[in-house]
Parts: sequence; structure tokens; C-alpha cells
Amino acid sequence: MIKKIVEGSFNNRKKLLNIIFQLKRPPVFVFSMILFIVLFGPWLAPYDPLEPKPMDTLAAPSWAHWFGTDNYGFDVLSRVLYAAQIDFSLALIGVLIGGGIGSLLGASAAYKGGITDFVLLRFVEVIQSFPVLLFALALFAAIGGGSRNMILAIAIVNIPMYLRIIRSSLLPLRTAEFVDAARCAGLNGFTIVIKHFIPNAKGQIFSLFVLSCAYAIQIIAGLSFIGLGVEPPHPEWGSMINAGAGYIMLGVWWPSIFPGLAIVISVYAINGLSRQQMTGQIRSSI
Repeated sequence: MIKKIVEGSFNNRKKLLNIIFQLKRPPVFVFSMILFIVLFGPWLAPYDPLEPKPMDTLAAPSWAHWFGTDNYGFDVLSRVLYAAQIDFSLALIGVLIGGGIGSLLGASAAYKGGITDFVLLRFVEVIQSFPVLLFALALFAAIGGGSRNMILAIAIVNIPMYLRIIRSSLLPLRTAEFVDAARCAGLNGFTIVIKHFIPNAKGQIFSLFVLSCAYAIQIIAGLSFIGLGVEPPHPEWGSMINAGAGYIMLGVWWPSIFPGLAIVISVYAINGLSRQQMTGQIRSSI
């Protein structure tokens, strides 16, 4: 009994040290800070992001306004903090929907093969023949702008990527012995796909999910920059950059630079997290 308690405490301590070691890595640490801002940003903001102060327009960074104010008198720091929650929420929901549908279709194509596999691959090739941002613009031209349609566009953009990668990783399982055993046990195709195929691709799905969130944030910022994203006056990093871009030549750099830095840091942290996950998979497979 005492031996089990000692072994359990040792294992818990080892897990805790491993978590601390992972948090010391720059991408993980930065991502943890960003996640904290996403969750608690509205409570950390010193001002209301939707309350302009006309008497304080284009104020330089100071103790009163750490990131300065924009041309409407909005506090830039408050809007950057609020925009983090908006951008990450839209990216997360869109990628979850697209990734879920794409993973299911990819696993189904790997399992069934034949005409199903052929049709789904042709669908992927048609969509991926367009640049991602251009395809998202075409979708917005067809369905209109707004937050809901942005989520729909991100989901549709992610479906082909998940479909192709998950299908490729699961294709060797089509003739695996445990799949034949599942068929002999009377399981239908959908149950085999859900219980046996998709769990074998969870590592690829997670790595792709993290990377897709970085792409989604860039798409959201790019579409909002040209006025097709989040409806104003709600804060969004891309629209904030656009609003302050005309003042950079006048020496007023802070309305655009700080939201731009937020995008760069977020994408760096997410890409680093994805790269670290993929490196761990490669090491575990050797």
C-alpha cells in the first residue's frame, strides 16, 4: 500500500515537472499567455472598447493609454484585448466545424474507397485549386459578410485540407486485420470509421487543428482588413490595422502596429505549438 502511494506521488511529481518544462518553451509560454488574454481580456481591459473619447483622438502611448488611442478616441489596448477573444472564438468555431466534417469525410474516403474516394478527392482538388484567401473572398461575395458567414467560410476552407491529410494517413488501415475483424463482428461502416479509423489519426488531427487556427486568424484579419469581416465598431485586429493605416505616414503608428503585433505573436505561438507537437510525433515513431 505504501509502495503504491509513493509510486503515485512520484508519477504525479514527474507529470508536474514535465508540464513546467513544457511551459518554459517559448511557443508554449507565449500561447499560454495568449490563452489567458483570450479568456480574461475583457476583464483586463482598462476602458470600454466601444466607448470613444473624441477629446483624446490619436493620443500617443502614455500611462493613461498604454497603447495610445485611435482616430475615434478608442483605447487601443482595450480593443486589442477584446479583439483577441473575438478573433480566436471565430477561428476556433470555424476550424472545429471544418475540421470535424473534413476528418469524418477523410476517414470515410479511406475506409470505403471506390467511387466515394474518387468523388471526394475531385471535390478537394477543385477547392484547393484556388488560393485560400481568394476562395474565402469568393464565398463572401456569394453569401455576404458578417461573423456567422466568416465562420462558415473558415469551415469550408478547412474541409478539403482535413479531408486530404486524414485520408492519406488512414489509407493503409483499409486492409488492416483489426478492420477485417470489426467487419466480421458485424460493425457497420460508420461505426468502424468513428471507433477505429478516426482515433488512429488523433495526432494528425490535433497538429492540423492547431495549424489551421493560425491560418484562420490570418484569414479573419485579412477579410476584416478589407471590410468583409466583423461588423464595426466591434474590435478586430485586421479592421484596426486598416483604420490606422492611413495615419502611419503622419507618424501615428500605434493604432496599426499593436494589433499587427498581436497577429504576429499569435501566429508565431500557434505555429510553434503545432511544430512542437509534430516533432514529438516524429520522435515517438522512431
